[in-house]
Amino acid sequence: MKCENIQFNLSVYADGILTAEERAATDAHLACCPLCRQKLSEFQSIRNDLRVLPRAAMPADLTASIKIRVSQQIKNAHSPEPRQVFSESVRAWLRMHLLPYGVATVLTFVFGFGLLWTLLSATNHLNQSAEIARVEPFAKSSVLIANNNSFHNSASLPNTENVELTAADFAAARISVSVDSPSVNPKGALIALTKSLVRGKMKDDEVVVVADVFGNGLAQIAEVVEPSSNRKAVAELENALRNNPDYAPFVPAALDGRSETVRVVLKIQRVDIQTHTKKVRD
Repeated sequence: MKCENIQFNLSVYADGILTAEERAATDAHLACCPLCRQKLSEFQSIRNDLRVLPRAAMPADLTASIKIRVSQQIKNAHSPEPRQVFSESVRAWLRMHLLPYGVATVLTFVFGFGLLWTLLSATNHLNQSAEIARVEPFAKSSVLIANNNSFHNSASLPNTENVELTAADFAAARISVSVDSPSVNPKGALIALTKSLVRGKMKDDEVVVVADVFGNGLAQIAEVVEPSSNRKAVAELENALRNNPDYAPFVPAALDGRSETVRVVLKIQRVDIQTHTKKVRD
């Protein structure tokens, strides 16, 4: 037997795991090979050194943790399973059908209630807005051009004879449209002129002009679209538009939030409104 064939047997020679035939062949080779005997001696020396080494002690914390974990596993293995009210098939059906349907039903009720509340709130708001819109125009009737004495006979409408509406108040009431439509100055020359015209003989007549309104509230006629039969009407209108800035026909651009120059169409016409209803005879 050659040396390379016996190297594996040398490492386990002293462990006693070789067969009788392998041990006999190894002994025969060792008897005539000093190198293999030296190798075997080194293996035996290493084996003896390993035997005298102290065994490493396990940390106390690790030992306690292992004991607790093992005791828990043993306890869980011997404890009975919790009793279920429903079978597995019933529980699966509840998870797959009842729970989603229940959540959907609750959400439907919540959304439905929210939608109903929104609709009712909007209806109430519209009713309040309609009531305000019915009364507010008369509360600010000092800007009306026609004579408003007939309104005072109605018990449902407020008396507007002593109402004082400023230019800022009227502009604030029209802030949503005042960018493109300049607000008339309630105390300006245009209102005074218009009242004078409609209280005169201007019954079925009208005046239509195109005017440029400037930032200080004054205006200038750019084109006469439909003149009045009264020859002085257009001249008086132009004079009112270009009057003293203290009595400007329109409010300043700063109050309306509009640009410095806006072109408008002015139409002055008398309109008679019947405010009394005839009683129906039985």
